[in-house]
Amino acid sequence: MSFTTPVWDMAAFVWINQTARHEVLDAVMPVISQQVWLWLLLAAMVTMILVRAGARRLLPLLCILLAVGVADLSTSMLKDAFGRVRPLNAVAETHHLDEGRWNQHPATFLQTKERGSSFPSAHAANSMVVAVLLMAYRRELRPWMLLLPLLVGYSRVYLGKHYPSDVLAGWLLGLALAMAFLPLGIRLRAWALRNPARPLRLFPARAVHTVSGPIALSPQSPSKPQSA
Repeated sequence: MSFTTPVWDMAAFVWINQTARHEVLDAVMPVISQQVWLWLLLAAMVTMILVRAGARRLLPLLCILLAVGVADLSTSMLKDAFGRVRPLNAVAETHHLDEGRWNQHPATFLQTKERGSSFPSAHAANSMVVAVLLMAYRRELRPWMLLLPLLVGYSRVYLGKHYPSDVLAGWLLGLALAMAFLPLGIRLRAWALRNPARPLRLFPARAVHTVSGPIALSPQSPSKPQSA
């Protein structure tokens, strides 16, 4: 499927990738663009929930993982269908990373590929799914979690990996999938609240023999000494 880049799309890409550059952004944007931050965020949420609430409260996070998997698969299928070439393989004077170093194509650069995997952005879709669902389950994260997809999306354009329209499409896809999976997550969260996990018992109940008789030691219902 052929893909013609709109004028506004190219203008926005040139401004972000070629005009609005700074050495601080050159250092920060590659770090933000790493998807490892999504997994670290989810790992931190898992740890916090396990410590404070128990394993059953992790069920909504399983919903998030499922939604991310569907988002990743969906973007992969759309990339194959559209075949849009990434700007770093198509646009002259594009700044891009090459083996960890910033380079810029010359003004005479010509497109090097016939097909690519630019549209839509999987990074944008995945980060939007995670942000929206986490905000739905944890109110204290609103609205700050939206910074995650915004920064990730901007970084993908800054790195020359995507056009702005790729990022917008990824955001919309991620939002749609988050809304589709939200009812399931709410049901799982409600079930977990109605059925809280029992605390982990490190030491089993046992009996201690005293002069008066055995005393059952249990954290739930200690018994009185038996009469002689």
